[in-house]
This record gives sequence, C-alpha cells and structure tokens, in this order.
Amino acid sequence: MFKRIAAILLAACMTISFASCNNGEGGQDPTQGKYDTLVIGVSPLNGVFSPFFYTSAYDAQVIDMVFSPICVLDADNVMIPAAGSISAEQIDGDNGQVQTKYTVKVQEGMKFTDGEPVTIDDVLFTYYVYLDPNYDGMGTMNTLPIVGLNEYKYDTPDYSQKIAEFQQQSQNITDEELDAFVEKYTDLDMQNYGAAYINEALGLGLDESAADFEEQVRAAYLAMNMESKEDLRADAQADKYDQLIAGFVTGNLSDGIDVESISGIERIDDYTCTVLVDGISITADRQLALQPILPEHYYGPDFQKGDLSAVHAKDAAPMGSGPYIFQSYNNNIVSLTANPDYYKGEPKIKNLKFQVVSEDDKVNATILGDIDITDPSASIEVMEQLHEEGIEYSLVDNNGYGYIAINAKRVPDINVRKGLMHLMNRGPAIEAYYGELAEVIERPMTTTLAEYPDDATEYYGYSPEKAAEYFEKAGYTKDASGKLVNSDGEQLSIEIGIGELSNHPAAGILTQMKIDMDALGAEFIISDMDPNVLFDRMQNDDLDMFVAAWGNANDCDLTQIFSSSSTVPGGSNRVWLQDEELDKLILQSTQTLDLEERSEIVAQELDIIMDWAVYMPIYQRKNLIIYNPEVVNTDTLPERVTTYWTYASEIENLELH
Repeated sequence: MFKRIAAILLAACMTISFASCNNGEGGQDPTQGKYDTLVIGVSPLNGVFSPFFYTSAYDAQVIDMVFSPICVLDADNVMIPAAGSISAEQIDGDNGQVQTKYTVKVQEGMKFTDGEPVTIDDVLFTYYVYLDPNYDGMGTMNTLPIVGLNEYKYDTPDYSQKIAEFQQQSQNITDEELDAFVEKYTDLDMQNYGAAYINEALGLGLDESAADFEEQVRAAYLAMNMESKEDLRADAQADKYDQLIAGFVTGNLSDGIDVESISGIERIDDYTCTVLVDGISITADRQLALQPILPEHYYGPDFQKGDLSAVHAKDAAPMGSGPYIFQSYNNNIVSLTANPDYYKGEPKIKNLKFQVVSEDDKVNATILGDIDITDPSASIEVMEQLHEEGIEYSLVDNNGYGYIAINAKRVPDINVRKGLMHLMNRGPAIEAYYGELAEVIERPMTTTLAEYPDDATEYYGYSPEKAAEYFEKAGYTKDASGKLVNSDGEQLSIEIGIGELSNHPAAGILTQMKIDMDALGAEFIISDMDPNVLFDRMQNDDLDMFVAAWGNANDCDLTQIFSSSSTVPGGSNRVWLQDEELDKLILQSTQTLDLEERSEIVAQELDIIMDWAVYMPIYQRKNLIIYNPEVVNTDTLPERVTTYWTYASEIENLELH
C-alpha cells in the first residue's frame, strides 16, 4: 500500500527544494478532479529547448511536449504517421543510377499555439535550418545524399569540380606546409596529453622540476616529429583539405549567395513537398520524418543562409504545435499548459511541470508526493524500495548496451585480443549488479532492434585456459620469474580505463580479469578515472582497453562505430576496426529495405566484429519509469509501455486523480 509520509517535515531534509507540487497552491481543480498539475522529475536541464540545438536528453523531454513531429516510432520501433506522413518511391535511371523520392505531407487544419496554420513551408524551413552550411547542432540530416545538397552547402554550382581541385591541391604539400603541420600536430598533442605524460610515454627523461620543463618537452617532441615528419604527410594532406573546404564555404557565403535552394527539395503544394535522395537508405525516411515541425514565422523571419543567429535567439523560448504550450523556465522548473488546439485533442491534464531533482532524490521525492513521474536508475535496492512503498513503475529495455572494447591500434595482435576476450566473465558480474534488471547479450547491438540476431550464441566463453593458449600463439611464454613475456623479454601489460569503478556494472569483470592476468604472469592495470577524462583518453587512442556504453540506437546502421571511414581523428570507431568486407556489408544493409534480408546481412556484420575481438558486449539494461499512484491514474497509461512508446507518447490521454 502506498505510504503517504509527512511531506512537509521530510521535504525539509532533502537536498532539492521542490518549488511546485500537486499538494501546493493551485494544484486542485474541482471540475477536473483532485489534481490538475503533473510534475515530472528530471535531471539537470541546460535550458536549450530548441529541436535544432538541444544537447540534453532532459531538454528533449520538454521539446517533445511542445512540438509535433511528422511521424513517430510506435511501440515496436516502426515509424507511423503523426502530424503528417512520408512515403517513398524508387526511381531507376537510364544509366543504372537509383534514386529515392520521398513525399512528405502535413495534416491540414493544424495550428501552432499562436493560432497560425501549420503548412509545408514550416517543414521546408525546418529542413533548411538542419541543412544550412553553418548548422551547429546535433542533427545529422546534412549527411543524407540529397540531390543538390552539396551545391547548396558549399554555395557553388560547380561543387564536384571544386572538390576535385581541392583534393588535388591537398596532395601537393610543400616542405614549408609540412613543417607547419608538424608544429601544429606537436602543439595539439601537448594540449591533449600534457608535457608530463609525453615525457613519461616517450622516455625523454627530462626533469619535471625545471622551470622550463614544458618548453623542453615540446622542443624534444618537436625534434622527434621533425625527424619522422614524412610519416605525418597523409595527416597534413587531410588537414590542408579541411582548411581548403572551410575557407571555401566561408568565402563563398561572404561574397553573396550563389545557390539559393536545394534542387532535390521541391514544394508541391501548401501541405506537400518531395525530397530526392541518391541511392536507397533505410534511415533517410527517419531523418526526414522524425523531425519536429518548427514555425517559420516564429523562428525564421530573419533567417538567412549561413546565419543561424536569429534561429538561436529562440533557443530558450520554444513554440510549436504540440500537446503543451511553453510558459516559463525559472528556478529549475519548466511550466507548460495544455494546448486546446492540439491536433489529437486537448490534453486532459491542464498543467505540466518539469522539476529538476537529483538522481539520489528521485525515488524519495515520488514517495513524498513532490514528483509524480520520474526515471531513477534501476537497481536491486531501488526495486525493493518501490515494492515496499507501493510505487507503480514500468521497466523497458534501454535502446543501448554496455561493452568492453580493445583498441586494435594499440593491441594489434588478434591472438592477444582473443585471449583477453576469454577472460571476461560477464554473467556473475551483471547478475550481482543488476539482478533481473539487465541481461548479458552476445552481439554489439541493442536487442530492441528488429535486426538483432535472436539466435546469437556466446562467441568467447570465459576460460583462462583458452586465454593462455591465445597468449602463447601470440608468442608469450613464462620466464624464470613467472612473468608472461614475448621474445624481447617484455611482459604482457594491458591498461583498461573505466569511469567510476566503485559503482560500475563491469567492476566484477575487471576484478576477475586482473586476478587471472596476475596468475598468468601478465600485468593488468585498471585505471579508474573521471568519465570526461576517460572519454578524452579513448578519443586520443591512449588506452589499450576501455569500458563504455552505446545508446539511442534507433536503427541498425553500424557506420558510425564500426566502418573504416569512422577511424578518422575524432571519429566514433575508437577500436580501429578496419575491414573491407564489413564496410561492404554495412553499406549493403543500409540499402536493403527487406527486413529479413537485412537481418541476415546484419548478423554477418556482427560476426565479423566479434571475430576481430575488439568489442565485447556485456549487458542490455532496463530503464525505469515510476509513477505516484495517488496522483497519476495509472489505468490511463498506454496499454503497452516499451522503449519507444511511454506515457509521453499518449500524454493527451493521461489522467490524474
């Protein structure tokens, strides 16, 4: 039974002051029931409530209430019509070229919350912001091969010719340009790694107490780079190409706009447009249709190509056609009111508030009645508390997974990598940490995707004996002192980075690995660090292994994390997996519309990745949503709550007591 605790007394002890709650002034409306305000507890907000430029998942929760997208994902991750629809037509050219024409429609009769009608011009405006040459948000629509997009982005009808010229120019690196790049490369490494680290890593042996220590390290490191500068020629060529492109765009826009529109995007009528894309893509329709519709008259009256300042000016004051109208953001509270003109019908809950609450306080705040819906991290202890207090909840699969990675650039011998894989005892560690709130998975892909191979079996079972066999294949044997060394007498030594080891589900796996590596005569260094430092070291190829997680995966395209093209500096292929067959399969899967055929291709991709021994998936966890049953009428929640379909998906139907 739900326990109503003396809220006034206990709330005073909490670290967050809840300025607005259902029991407070204005929380009751006799015409609608006891409560008329739903309070949703969220982690800290950035206050950027623009679909174009937000960076926080919690800001996105607010955005979802204010805007209407063309389409949404249903409970099974299938895209369905919402404020509009999208359809596709394959076009086969005489020269064998294949293109896809997408027809995008918006519903007639919809209104923005200021009363202005929603038309296709608002959709086109939204597209053009995402596709602007100077777009600086997280959206990736500008990666689609839309016909005419490159000419628009680079503001020249001669895009292909200019690119060919820049590619040629970038190959011709003079000695002076190469020297300048070596200087730049040295300075970047000094910034990224620091003088002390470079001194130790390169064995320079310089005195850290010297007043000019940093200058000494830079001079020594620069001298070494100058000796091997030819090895950096390819990087210098790529850098020159990037500079030519950046200067070209800036220069073209500064002397006036030459290409006013994107030839592949066409306005058909007030409610219809078409978008022509080269080739076939399984993600293009989602890129085009899952975007919220933003009102041109509000965000774009002063919008000009190459200048997004007017659009940015509205970042903190969103306005759309969604179920709720933005009112204010003050004192860590976002206030919204129901939109009477919402195309699905006016929401039954009059007021909506998003209240910032610390992760540690989410459960207690719900028990106290200060928060009505929130998303604490699921743990065995939390679930016991929910059951004890009678708090209702939903558990859904997270559309991501945790993994342990091995950097193939730093650990190039596949036998060493396979040996390490056989030392990962995943089951006991995940069971101890999560209980029934997570499961061990066998392939590096979230199981929420239809393409995940349900028949996948264990690829590398836990076996110190097999690990020893692989290390022996790699040329490692025990010396007289019991150390596992190679032919040069060097001990096998591996460093793994992890963020906040003491509260991490992989902690048990690493602890067992260290025990086993010690027994084998190898060195296993567990470096516990701040997550931001971990990310930097991962990006800089400064760790042999690392523990991380991948999330928000709504499709099976593995290009970003596993294609050879993503091994560039700053790319997301942080394990240096470069496989031509895998690259071909990834491209093929993104162009295969038949689910069964695509699933077979994806299964082959995942097997190749596993065979490379660079990625060990360790768990797929559950996300938790909890509800205050005294306030929320849980009978009005969606019949089926999943990863992609929650209370927010049917917010207009949700009721309070």
